[in-house]
Amino acid sequence: MWKHRLATLAIVATSGCAVQGPPPPTYGDAFAGIYNQTSKSVPADVPVTVQQPVAIIFSDNFEKWFQFANLSKEYWRSVVPAALQNHVAEADGDPNYLSGRVLEVLKRHFPKSEYTKDFGQAVSSGKRSAVLVDVLPQPMKPWEDHTTRFDITLYFFDAQMNPVSRISGHGETHIPLGRANAGIQESVDAALAQLDGKINTLVH
Repeated sequence: MWKHRLATLAIVATSGCAVQGPPPPTYGDAFAGIYNQTSKSVPADVPVTVQQPVAIIFSDNFEKWFQFANLSKEYWRSVVPAALQNHVAEADGDPNYLSGRVLEVLKRHFPKSEYTKDFGQAVSSGKRSAVLVDVLPQPMKPWEDHTTRFDITLYFFDAQMNPVSRISGHGETHIPLGRANAGIQESVDAALAQLDGKINTLVH
């Protein structure tokens, strides 16, 4: 029994939920280092017409989560014996799931879209508009709040690369005692489901 608990706690930590290990990053403004304006000034839920082809750009917060999740996985693999590692929870915290699902949803709505590093590349590659993807991950904490929350926000930019609208999706999962993972993927899917519905309503 103690081995099962140790394995569960160690691997849940891989998803960024432990009180030890690499400290979680500090998330900032969605436009930081990418666009010379604060994201807070972008109006929410404004109907928008998107011209294709579309550039998909990930915010600095998105990159911070990706790097932190990988760093945490590597750290806990190095300190927990292989026989005690919970690969189900490790898979749940895989940052590739988030990026893959985001791209899947956006490409379904905008077939002529592709990942672009920044706005300069978007313009030089002939993109007619852009979507900046921002995230705010709040993984559960084993000794405190047993709820994982995930917010995903899309910022839509017009042909002049000016922000015109933002829409957000929120997902959360309560983690009962004994569950082997932190509900990262479940929360991501819930947030994307909200976004999918809003895109259908607000984006043309």
